[in-house]
Amino acid sequence: MEIIPAILEKSFRGVTNKLESVAGLVRTAQLDICDGVFVPSYTWPYNGPVTADKIPYEENFLPIIADENATMPFWEDFDFELDLMIADAPRLLPDLLRMGPTRIIFHAEAFKNLESEIEQLRKSVPGLIEMAMAINADTDPSIIFPLIDAGLITSVQCMGIAKIGFQGQPFDERVLANLKTLRAKYPDLPLSVDGSVTLETAPRLIAAGATRLASGSGLLSAPDIEERISEFKSIMI
Repeated sequence: MEIIPAILEKSFRGVTNKLESVAGLVRTAQLDICDGVFVPSYTWPYNGPVTADKIPYEENFLPIIADENATMPFWEDFDFELDLMIADAPRLLPDLLRMGPTRIIFHAEAFKNLESEIEQLRKSVPGLIEMAMAINADTDPSIIFPLIDAGLITSVQCMGIAKIGFQGQPFDERVLANLKTLRAKYPDLPLSVDGSVTLETAPRLIAAGATRLASGSGLLSAPDIEERISEFKSIMI
């Protein structure tokens, strides 16, 4: 069981501040990457919606692309997972890989030919980087069974909200059925939930099969983040 802070910020400063707030408290941090296309919002490393003609990188991301020695803030303190809420993964992924993630989460709904496109992306992602797949609350989990069976992805993230790319959204009960379906078919598969993960929803998510809880406002808005993490961990025992 693992509690993972989900960081959804528009600026490098915002990302850095959130990482600083959980440094030394957790091992994995999730960076939510939104392109303003797949979802209406955009987040760092973009400073506006991605277009067909332009990838509007924020200034502080450019050194990470240009300098092979440049690193993410607190890179020694975290394993980074990138939650890619983006429409054009083949185009955007090469630069995003420069962040040095240990896990990349793609969203099933962003692909027209899911299995073949993920198979191609797997070839461009270094083998040590874990590839995961996220599904929306209204998505039939069976669409990703072939990916799991083929070993193209090794974990799944179930979205716990209907409106992704935004924090503070209401809990979507359909996530529980998705977790149960996946857990019944794949007893040992790591299952994560992102969206409306709180102290109130966590017990139900765990009972349904979740092994990783990615929490944004439910964790990072707490007056005492270290205490909140301890509260989540007590539920996970």
